[in-house]
Amino acid sequence: MGRMYSTHFKDVAVTAAQDLFEILGASDSLTIVHRVLLTQRTEVGDAAEEMLLLTTNRGVGAVTSGSGGSTHTPQPVCDGDAAFGGTVEINNTTVMATGSGSLEQLEAFAWNIRVPFDLVYTPEQRPVISPGNRWTLELETVPADSINMSGTVWLEELGG
Repeated sequence: MGRMYSTHFKDVAVTAAQDLFEILGASDSLTIVHRVLLTQRTEVGDAAEEMLLLTTNRGVGAVTSGSGGSTHTPQPVCDGDAAFGGTVEINNTTVMATGSGSLEQLEAFAWNIRVPFDLVYTPEQRPVISPGNRWTLELETVPADSINMSGTVWLEELGG
């Protein structure tokens, strides 16, 4: 097992479709996604209920990174571990796009925002990001109104 990290965004007012997370794998190691958790705190009650479309995507080769968000530094789960070798961007309102590489949609989910979206991958299902490639969790649906969301991804770096 490699080094484990968590990365997150907290209480962000989401009003547009976006890449909630974009993970760029380190140039010398594999990055493995273990779990994704999304929650929200503003849309409660039947009248505010929404179903939002989430997809996971893999960017292979020369793809264009998303923009309009910010960078977040993953924290080691084990105190004292080395810094994460890749890069994580959060809440990019311009999503990752195909350049001369390829964009592969891996999964699609409908998230009922009244309950947390908690995706725990089994070992056989875990997305593996090859060195220099990207993985995103994309919110494809534009929310009906502003939603204060939080999210966490747990990932492993193997090698490096």
